[in-house]
Amino acid sequence: METQKQIIQRLVEKDQNSLNELYDTYIHHLSRLLTNSGTDPNDHEQIITHLFHTIWSSPSILSKEKHLSIAITKLCLTLSKSPFTTVSSARG
Repeated sequence: METQKQIIQRLVEKDQNSLNELYDTYIHHLSRLLTNSGTDPNDHEQIITHLFHTIWSSPSILSKEKHLSIAITKLCLTLSKSPFTTVSSARG
C-alpha cells in the first residue's frame, strides 16, 4: 500500500489513476459521512465533486493531517458547510 506522501506526489504529478483510487477508496465513507451530517441529500454529489476537484487542483491540502482519511473527512465536512451547497440546490 502506498504511503500518504506517495499518493500526494502522484496527485501533484497529475496521475489521474491516483485520484480514481482515492475516489474508489473513500466514496462510501464520504456518502455515509454526508448522510449522517444532516446535509441535504441533493447536495451530496456536488460536495463530493467539489472535494475531488479541490484535491486535484491542490493535492497538498491532504498534507495538513497525519492520515489521509482524516484530511479527506475534514475537507468533506468543511465543504458540506460551505454556502455553495444551498446556492447550487436553489439553481438546480
